[in-house]
Amino acid sequence: MNKLVKCFTLSAMVFAFCGFSAVTAAFGAEIHVGATEAAPGSHAVIPVTLTGNTIKIMAATIPLRLSAAAVTVDSVSFAGSLLKTGMMSMVSIDNTAHTVRFSFFPSSGNPAISESEGLLATLHLTVDNSASDQTVTIDSVCRVDHGTQPVLQTRPELADTTGAAVFVPAFSAGQLVIRTSMDAGDDESFLPDVFALNQNFPNPFNPSTVISFSLPKQGAVTLKIFNILGQEVETLLDDHLSAGNHTVTWVADRQASGVYFYRLAFEGQVLTRKMTFLK
Repeated sequence: MNKLVKCFTLSAMVFAFCGFSAVTAAFGAEIHVGATEAAPGSHAVIPVTLTGNTIKIMAATIPLRLSAAAVTVDSVSFAGSLLKTGMMSMVSIDNTAHTVRFSFFPSSGNPAISESEGLLATLHLTVDNSASDQTVTIDSVCRVDHGTQPVLQTRPELADTTGAAVFVPAFSAGQLVIRTSMDAGDDESFLPDVFALNQNFPNPFNPSTVISFSLPKQGAVTLKIFNILGQEVETLLDDHLSAGNHTVTWVADRQASGVYFYRLAFEGQVLTRKMTFLK
C-alpha cells in the first residue's frame, strides 16, 4: 500500500475508531496555515493553528498539499500544541506527491480540545538548494489514487466527543516565499536589519499566546520558556531558520498561572522577555 492510500485509510480509521457519524455540520472555526520566507537550502517552520473553536474536539484529520516540488516536508511536530494527554497523533508524508497529513485521536480516556484557539501542529520544511524565486502554497488537499477512481480529501475534519457529526472548519492556506540571493543593487527591504524579539500577544493570556521575532540572516535558533524560578518548562523551537520574521504559538494550559520568561538564542545572542499567564 503506498503512502497516499495510507493517508486516506488513516482518516477512515480515525473516524471509524471513534464511532463518528458521516454527517457534516456547519462550524465557525478555522484552520490557519502560517506564512514565512526562506532561501534555497534553508529550513523553514510554519505553524498550523486553530481559531474560533466552539466545540470539544476529540479527533481531527488535516490533509495538506504543497503546490511545488521545491520544498521537502521533513516532519510535523506537536510540541506546544493543543493536543492533550491521552491523545495519539499520526503523520503521513509523501514528498513525491507533495502531500502531508496529520491526525489525532484518543488512545485512552476521553481527552478533548476545548480551547477556542491555539497551535495544532508545526510543519518543518527544507527548501531545495536549486529552488528559484517562487511562492509555494500550502493548501488543504490530499489526492489518493484508489483503484481507477481518484479520491480527493479536500478538507480538514474535526469530531467532537458526542460522535454526532463530523465538523468541517474553514481553511486558510499558507505560503512559503522562496527568495534566492539578490545582487547588491536589489531591494532587500523585506528582510529585517536586526535580531529582535517582540512582546508576546496577547499578554496576559489564557491559554495561548503568539511570540514573534526577526532574524537578519539564517541560522540556528532556540526559543525556551522558563518559570519565575528560572526552571525551563518547555522548548518551543530548536531549529535552523531562514532570515525573516517568524512566529511561534505557546499553549500553556498545562502550566500554573504566573509570570514566565521566553528566551530566544541566535548566533551567540540572547534576548529575553516576560509574559503573564492567567487562568
